[in-house]
Amino acid sequence: MASLATLTDCNAVEAALEEFDRVGRFAFLEKYGFGEAKEYFLVTETGSYDSKAIFAAAYERQHGVGLSSEDFSGGKHGAGKWLSDLGYTIEGMESENGRITFDSFEPAMDAFRLSVANITAARDFVANRDFESFYLPPSRTYIAMIPRGGVRPTAWINKGFVWFRNDDGTQEGIAFPENKLRDGGRNSRQRRREEAEKRICSTPGCGMVLPANGVCEYC
Repeated sequence: MASLATLTDCNAVEAALEEFDRVGRFAFLEKYGFGEAKEYFLVTETGSYDSKAIFAAAYERQHGVGLSSEDFSGGKHGAGKWLSDLGYTIEGMESENGRITFDSFEPAMDAFRLSVANITAARDFVANRDFESFYLPPSRTYIAMIPRGGVRPTAWINKGFVWFRNDDGTQEGIAFPENKLRDGGRNSRQRRREEAEKRICSTPGCGMVLPANGVCEYC
């Protein structure tokens, strides 16, 4: 079974995300042999990604070994945790501690500080659906929206898009007017790649993720 120490290359994760964007969700899942995620998703400003499949694709890039769904767990004790520890936001990993909850959309949007250019599109999306509560997670990276009578969110507004789950389980995304998806996410991906390179130990052959103090604990 894969362990946390086996995936240390954030560039491998970025490459997996880029492939996902390039070929599309279902082609990506079919290639790596994974089903659709139900609960844990890697969330960026350019999209929402099945975390277990992304982990497997990144692992294969770093180590040249393919993983099946049976080889490791997902979520809080597997792929979700390992990707979270590498600095990625994983929907479903957030605890209720630190959440800000709202009964209506407008105060949630104000607290989230959504771009003015995207406010009308966000309001139109919410107006056409029946949500009863909204919350910002501790990371403040999205607005989660819980449908009436539900207990888990089915839609998430990010800075430049909304990602939502339909009643039949399929997922869709709608780009807002101000959205990095229009350039394929290259600007945000380049920034995250540069940040990832800074977090990796530069000692040849090491490649471990650096702690907050920037000093490798293994060299």
